[in-house]
Amino acid sequence: GLHKGWAIEGAIGSKVKIDASYLSPHVNLASRLESATKKYNVPLLVSEAFFGGLSGSIQSTCRRCDRVSFKGSTDPMMIYHQDLEPLSTLQLH
Repeated sequence: GLHKGWAIEGAIGSKVKIDASYLSPHVNLASRLESATKKYNVPLLVSEAFFGGLSGSIQSTCRRCDRVSFKGSTDPMMIYHQDLEPLSTLQLH
């Protein structure tokens, strides 16, 4: 899943082994979006915050999936899925 927000990156470990770690509720939200792709049967979900930063031409290839509240967040948000073709070019039968 794709989301936009602040994060703190740090190196945790010893002189022998160091691992990168990220602390942020936004990182957790991106992970929850990724998990939600199974529920919506789509390969990628993006948050309302990420969608808002996209250009108009890219936004036109996305469709709104749902308004949800994820664990750890009290505010509901819109989630979007990117279609392969812009909605304006799809033929409805």
